[in-house]
Amino acid sequence: MAHGKISLMEESWKILEEYHIDEDLGFALPNPLIPMLSIDDLQGHKSQRLAHLVLGYITMAYVWDRGDGDVRKVLPSNIAIPYCKLSEKLGLPPILVYADCVLANWKKKDPSGPMTYDNMDILFSFPGGDCSKGFFLVSLLVEIAASPAIKAIPIILSAMKRQDQDSLQKALLDVVFSLKEALTVFQEIHEYVDPKLFFNVLRIYLSGWKGNPQLSEGLLYEGVWDTPKKFAGGSAAQSSIFQSLDILLGIEQIAGGGSAAEFLQEMRTYMPPAHQNFLRFLESGPSVREFIVSKGGAGLQETFNQCVEALVSLRNYHLQIVTKYILIPASQKPRENDTAEETTGQESRGTGGTDLMNFLKTVRNTTKKSFLKDR
Repeated sequence: MAHGKISLMEESWKILEEYHIDEDLGFALPNPLIPMLSIDDLQGHKSQRLAHLVLGYITMAYVWDRGDGDVRKVLPSNIAIPYCKLSEKLGLPPILVYADCVLANWKKKDPSGPMTYDNMDILFSFPGGDCSKGFFLVSLLVEIAASPAIKAIPIILSAMKRQDQDSLQKALLDVVFSLKEALTVFQEIHEYVDPKLFFNVLRIYLSGWKGNPQLSEGLLYEGVWDTPKKFAGGSAAQSSIFQSLDILLGIEQIAGGGSAAEFLQEMRTYMPPAHQNFLRFLESGPSVREFIVSKGGAGLQETFNQCVEALVSLRNYHLQIVTKYILIPASQKPRENDTAEETTGQESRGTGGTDLMNFLKTVRNTTKKSFLKDR
């Protein structure tokens, strides 16, 4: 019996390792801060990820920080060429992505201390005081709080294979608990991120050149491409956590079609390739939902519904955050010759370039439809 448990643990670790998922941090990059070398001499995945963060930060600062209200539409070759070369090697687009500014943008103040806000800092920040630190670190801590749900996935898959409903229910309860913990952490954003600074400063630096009227034709990467390219800015939709859980629970965000599904599918290409592969691995696996519908008792069905409920709660809360940090500030900032309504429409687009509220409501509503009927 003990041997079987050890084998299950080893199998779980092997799956997590294969897809670059840390046992304690989930999709976050462990200890990203290491000595930097020149780009040509970089060796190792972590060094390259940190270099991608550095070049992404330089690019966003260069494009958006002219100081005269205008933007630069050409990225010079001395930035563009090494950035695109490294991006191709990592399988990431040449723009600051969520995996850069959140998953690889952190350090501990006391290396032996805990992963808490007070003991952590970010490696790179934008203007706006501590707004960058608050936004990036709270996002990272939400990822870490939700990571036990990802760690539970190999156990869930194995439990279905072995027809072990008790282990399946225990692992699904781990998912419920971790998502509730993630919601608690998410609420800390009010303490550390000022809505006006986020909307008027940080959000600009995170914006990309897709769906952005200021760069309607895209950004020209000098010395790399002859025509401008359009890339979406960093977005929470680029987090692998919630797409993983959607697939696990059979919440058909991608399969449903429409603009939200297309956007989520596109956002996968902004994730590290190993994490994209993990999503494909889950899609090729057995359906938890179908297993519970066909073989699970009332208790297992209720636990499944608790997982869905926890995701719905997180998505409802995300809508509240968007209202406070984007919609309200947007409505208070009419531009010259624009009505407040027109301005809100332009300003309320997400950094990924999408109509944020409609997108989030669609994702939330699709999640709500996934409860088992006996609820």
